[in-house]
Amino acid sequence: MPDAYCTSEELAAARPEIAVLGVGAVEQHSYHLPVGTDWIGASEMSRRVAERLGAFWVPALPFSMSQCHGPMAGTVWLKPETLAEVVRDLVLSLAQWGVRKVVVINGHGGNFMLEVAIQELNLSHPDLQVILVPPLVLMGPGGEPIFETAGLEVHAGESETSSQLYLNGEHVREERVDYIPPVGREFLDYAFISHISPHGVWGAPSKATAAKGEKAALRQVEATVAHVQRVFAELDRVKGARRHNA
Repeated sequence: MPDAYCTSEELAAARPEIAVLGVGAVEQHSYHLPVGTDWIGASEMSRRVAERLGAFWVPALPFSMSQCHGPMAGTVWLKPETLAEVVRDLVLSLAQWGVRKVVVINGHGGNFMLEVAIQELNLSHPDLQVILVPPLVLMGPGGEPIFETAGLEVHAGESETSSQLYLNGEHVREERVDYIPPVGREFLDYAFISHISPHGVWGAPSKATAAKGEKAALRQVEATVAHVQRVFAELDRVKGARRHNA
C-alpha cells in the first residue's frame, strides 16, 4: 500500500489514483479513554480503507474542531477556518503530483467545517474529486444493530469505547461512568461539554465490548469502500457526460 513509509520515487512509480485522509481529534474522553481516541480511530479506519482501495494513505490529522471540550485537560483544537485551510492545502498538495481523487474520513463528530471546505474545493477545482464519507456510512448501516445505545450517545460512550477496546485495548481504563444528558446535542453549540456532563461523557461506556468494536469496524470498512467506489464511479459518469456535451 502506498503510504508515508514509501520513498518519493516509490510513490511516483506507484502513481496512486486515490488518496485517503483521516481527520481525528485530540480531546478529553472522560475517565476511561485516551485523549487521542478520535485520532487513533481515524488513523486505523483510513488505513484499512486505503489498503482496500489501493490508495495512498495520508497520515491522519490529529487535530480538528474540539473547542467545546476546551477547558478539560488534554484538549487541543483548531479554529474552523484553520481546519478548512489545512484540508485545502493537503488536497492541493496531493494534486500537485497527480492525485486528483481524495477521500476524507471524518473521525470527529464536531467537524462541520469539512463539508464546506470540500464543497469549495470541488467547485473551485473541477479537475479534482474530493469526497467526504457521511457519518451514516461510517456507522456501518445494515445488518443487526451492534450498539444498544445507538442514537443516544454523542461522546465516549458505547461505540467509541468498543472501538478503542478493539483497536487500543491496553489504553482503555476501567473506570467508566454512564451519563446521557437531558438535553439535545445542539447544546454543544451553546456550552462547553463540562457544563453539560461533568464527567465528559455522553453515552453508556459500561455497555462496550471489544467484540462490538471489531464487528463495527469490519462493517464500517465494507460500507465505506462500497460508498467510495460508488461515488467516484458516479462522478466519473457525470463529469464525463458534461465534457462530452460541452
